[in-house]
Amino acid sequence: MEAIKSRIKNVVETHFEGTDCFLVDIKVSPKQKIQVFVDEMSKNVDLQVCVSLSRQLETILEEEGLVNEKYVLEVSSPGMSNPFKVFKQYQKNLGRNVEVLFKDGTKIEGILKKVEEQTFEIEEHIPKKKGKIPQQILHQVQFEEIKSVKKKITF
Repeated sequence: MEAIKSRIKNVVETHFEGTDCFLVDIKVSPKQKIQVFVDEMSKNVDLQVCVSLSRQLETILEEEGLVNEKYVLEVSSPGMSNPFKVFKQYQKNLGRNVEVLFKDGTKIEGILKKVEEQTFEIEEHIPKKKGKIPQQILHQVQFEEIKSVKKKITF
């Protein structure tokens, strides 16, 4: 499985060279279901990007004998409700609402303001309570403190 993941990673990076598309995750099940999740910095990744990458991966996986005849390959975006997996997802979502789940079980929601190598900043908005003014608290968060971060969908 590691050989398949490594080869897929190499193909994806080469395929996306010179674009703002990037690899998010690769999952390979023992029953040869291969899922490749990709994203794009400037917009949501479109179907044509996924189709093009899928065709290239199919060709290489089959030609190099990395899969047997019965396998499933899915290439898609990571989905809005899935936690961030790679640094570029944090960069892409600067200025957007996110939900942070800490390893200790606590949660905060707020706007992703800044992302650095070891830390990121969240601006939490605490609603106005009777007779009080609304508050904004800026949290400096270490990546090692978190269990997950995902985009918060607001309507």
